[in-house]
Amino acid sequence: MNYHTISDLVAESIEGSLVTAAFFSTFSFEPDFFELEIMPLLLSQKSDQGQATYQPALSTNDAIRWQQLERLMAQRHIDTSVVYDPIVYRCERSPRLEVAYHGYSPRKGCQHAKLITMVLESPDEDVSDKAVLFGTGSFNLTRAGWWDNIECGHFVKLTDEWAPNNLCTSILEALTFYQQVTANRDIALEKVIAAIEALPKGADEEQIEFYFGRGDKSFSDFIFQQREYTELEVISPYFSESGENNEISHFLNQFESRRILLPIDPRDDSRAKVSEDIYEELKVQGVKWCGWRNNVIQKLKEKEIPRELHAKVYRMSASEGIDLFIGSVNFSYKAFKENIEAGFLIKNCGQDKLLADKSITASFFDDIQGEKHGDIVNEHSGLPVLNLSYCWKEKTLTINSVFDWRHPIRLMNDANEELASIQELNNSAQPQVSLMTERLEQHLKNTSLVIAISFDHEQQEVRRELILSQQNVFARPSVLPPLSLTDLLGIFRGMSTSKVLQITEHYAKLSELALMYSSNEDLSDQLQAESQNFFSEFSEINSAFYHLNMTLSQARQENDQRTLDYYLLGKQPDSLRGALHLLTTEQEHSQDIAPVIRYLSLVSIQGTLEQLGEFGGDLATLVRVEISQLEKSNQLQLTDGKDDPAYNAKFFTWFKREFLNSAQLETSGEKA
Repeated sequence: MNYHTISDLVAESIEGSLVTAAFFSTFSFEPDFFELEIMPLLLSQKSDQGQATYQPALSTNDAIRWQQLERLMAQRHIDTSVVYDPIVYRCERSPRLEVAYHGYSPRKGCQHAKLITMVLESPDEDVSDKAVLFGTGSFNLTRAGWWDNIECGHFVKLTDEWAPNNLCTSILEALTFYQQVTANRDIALEKVIAAIEALPKGADEEQIEFYFGRGDKSFSDFIFQQREYTELEVISPYFSESGENNEISHFLNQFESRRILLPIDPRDDSRAKVSEDIYEELKVQGVKWCGWRNNVIQKLKEKEIPRELHAKVYRMSASEGIDLFIGSVNFSYKAFKENIEAGFLIKNCGQDKLLADKSITASFFDDIQGEKHGDIVNEHSGLPVLNLSYCWKEKTLTINSVFDWRHPIRLMNDANEELASIQELNNSAQPQVSLMTERLEQHLKNTSLVIAISFDHEQQEVRRELILSQQNVFARPSVLPPLSLTDLLGIFRGMSTSKVLQITEHYAKLSELALMYSSNEDLSDQLQAESQNFFSEFSEINSAFYHLNMTLSQARQENDQRTLDYYLLGKQPDSLRGALHLLTTEQEHSQDIAPVIRYLSLVSIQGTLEQLGEFGGDLATLVRVEISQLEKSNQLQLTDGKDDPAYNAKFFTWFKREFLNSAQLETSGEKA
């Protein structure tokens, strides 16, 4: 066994690859930690050489970091989704990124499986092969699960050269289950499943088996169908609600030797984190409570920081060899029989003993809260979990839930104002939805959390807090102030990722959102000075829009609708609408821009729209109005002060025709 934080383990597993889709499942869930600390691992960038990757440097200020992550995801979108159990999730700060969040609680037990799966591709464009990273273990999508606890997991990488049929089949069964849970509308899952199905399957892997329990088969049955075992070691932070539980008793009786780690409180070595009743009852059944072996203790120590045990490991010895199960399965009835659980059984691994031979005890015993470990008695009398997503591009609210609910549901904000109303739910069709669009969008600019209120069959009010996923967030109004023309043209021209992140950090520091989480970082005067007047002449405007036109032309040829939408429909500072906002004469930010530079930039925007065939949209109309107003003003001096309106009109007509034709010819010639 190797010892890492889960974050380090994932980073090592995807190093040198680009993630194109990712799916996670978890029990406990902290959305802000997931977005701020886990999503950056997925957003590796291609190096300048194109054959390697690197992790971009991000701000330590959370608000700025969120803005930088939005920018990275706009540059290279990764379909990402999470299934979590809403009974225990904790949301201290609302998620902001374009991630599909699905709350799910089964009718019995809980959603306790922790899966990570990603589609990987090479940064080298000449290499077309894809791989799928798949892992499972004890780690929740929380700070404790990825950084602080003692956790355990196992990962495999499925490739063209190694895709055992038995593993692919069992993994696909699990992912198909989650696809059904998400009403078959999850794009990330579709891409992962398609990638696994496309791999050439090889012979079964006899050394590894994947377990996925969802109440249809018990953990005991899975273990004992392998072979006859004689010795058992159990690492678990939680135990059955009763040591006399028949399922647990039957499991223990299959082994001649039974040793279980006594989970000692890392902050008080006289206290065991297990109830005294369970401790005594399991002793009666022949369990020997032990501590770690010395070599394991040394490996688990990290800077003398107390670490909570959360790993679940079963080491089983047979005459033929030693097998090791690593996963999410606690030593409890619900984990064995009812919960959704997952793990890998690694056969003939040769794993040394983990526990010492000598039995130990404690002076004090604590009762452990079962709900923290998946031991939950579900009550389904309340409002079921609604999985909602709002599309900023289409301005539509979609319900991705599979159940019937015969009463209207209202979505509210904290001020008790209605954001939307949903008619009764029928899992066979989308319900009728009425949106207060302006109020809903104003709410979603600041938070993804909404309150759902309805009535049950007894006409009692029921309510639930929900995460409302957001799609096409490029069309969401940005919290950043307008960019300077210098920085805007630099981005159009193809600025490096590191430079874009620097500029994003600079403007995020000026935004209202940054003030909410300010960490008192000094403003970067150097960055501000560096970016001023970077492009100030006509040739640089032409060059910037030339590169932008090339990007959009390529996107149109490759049917890359997301990139086209970002620039044509988006409301971000570096979209065309953001550029128009900057150049509009009523905006105070535009007053420092010379009239000629403003005019040339507006004409360039018009040229880009016409090249894409966007003649009649509202953006094209607004641009034409701005150009006309500027032409009719006295801000543009064309004849040394001898202003002749007729001459001016002819000049502007000639200039736009020549300027736009030249730009289109250059773009066409480059592609030819």
